[in-house]
Amino acid sequence: MSVELNEIEEAEVELEEWLVEQAENGAPDIVLIGLLRDYADDIERLGYVPRMWGESKR
Repeated sequence: MSVELNEIEEAEVELEEWLVEQAENGAPDIVLIGLLRDYADDIERLGYVPRMWGESKR
């Protein structure tokens, strides 16, 4: 499965916008960092991005 550069850039921009929005709404940076690390760890362990996260993840 190939991913085009513009798809990567678009996903990056959307993630950045979401992170900025969360920070502007008062989410502490340390919370956002922890959230990203936890999801990155899960994705690395699984080897893919789940299309649906289980209730235990929330």
